[in-house]
Amino acid sequence: MDDQANPNSSDDLQEMEGDEEFTFPPAERRVITQPVDLSVTTLCEQWETSLLRLPDIQREYVWDNGKASRLIESLILNIPIPVLYFAETKDARYEVIDGHQRVRSIVRFVGNEFSLSGLGVLPEYKNLRFHQLPEREQRFLKMRTLRVIIISIDSHPNMKFEIFERLNTGAISLNAQELRNSIYRGAFNEMLHDLVKDPTLRRMLGTKTPRRRMVDQELLLRFFALSESLGEYRTPLKRFLNSFMNNIKNADDATISSLRDLFRRTVDTAFRLVGDAAFKNTDKEGRPTEKTINRALFDAQMLASSWIQGKVDENAAKRAREELALLFLDETFLDAIQRATGDRARTLKRVRETVNALRRAGIAVEPPFDLSK
Repeated sequence: MDDQANPNSSDDLQEMEGDEEFTFPPAERRVITQPVDLSVTTLCEQWETSLLRLPDIQREYVWDNGKASRLIESLILNIPIPVLYFAETKDARYEVIDGHQRVRSIVRFVGNEFSLSGLGVLPEYKNLRFHQLPEREQRFLKMRTLRVIIISIDSHPNMKFEIFERLNTGAISLNAQELRNSIYRGAFNEMLHDLVKDPTLRRMLGTKTPRRRMVDQELLLRFFALSESLGEYRTPLKRFLNSFMNNIKNADDATISSLRDLFRRTVDTAFRLVGDAAFKNTDKEGRPTEKTINRALFDAQMLASSWIQGKVDENAAKRAREELALLFLDETFLDAIQRATGDRARTLKRVRETVNALRRAGIAVEPPFDLSK
């Protein structure tokens, strides 16, 4: 799969590892759910008190008043509506995983935010707000129960991720990093949101602000995960990133500080080495031949830069750019950055060849892993 992407196109919003086989060993198949019936009154109270909330990354409320009105009409008529799915959080709250539009429509109507329209069975209630309905209908609507499936926090993280993906059926599907942002909240996730604003990183990526859909947050997640565990890396990449982010989501201050320092040292070194040509194919002079960012090159160049011993002077950087440019004349290297880039052998290949290119330029690079296996 081609892993090159235009920073400003929709192509880079797709998960490069999305086509990899994702199997679930028996130990990871734990799903704990609980069905409950919530009255409309309870639903509205939980929403107003933030006991019930939306994930950080969410689809906007898009239903018009006509569509919301037909939902309310169904509730008044006691017509069954689809099940809602909530996920339990560590602070004993609940996130709306599936049913955002329905929940918001109910809360808006009970809050008298719109009047009914487009009704097919109850035209006598047209143009009425909640407080204008007959008292009998108000009471019935407030007592109407909604079936909710609660996904327990004790479910295995990989299965929670799978559930989020399967229920993610809106007009704009959340990508893997947007799902991680919702599932693996904590200090590490907050750090990712901060680091993607780094001016040096932004210059190398070619945009003044972080790209949409958390593309850059995933780049940094890949760097940190591979930096710590490249030696143990196995496909699929999605599982590898999920596991790493789950394990480090609540990292303490000392760990977060150490990761920040690692990132800053690495981006400064990478910029000194390749400058604005970072993470792009280049010609023999080290000048970029295209504008697109290649995520596989990001992995290789960032990891190699993080392992450099000592400072890199301009002469060494110039030689490094020349050596790195020669890699793009090697078909096997191009294969490692353009096809099935999540594959372990290709991952090790592109990292190993990048390290060797820097060494040929006279730069001391000491990987903590054996890159030959």
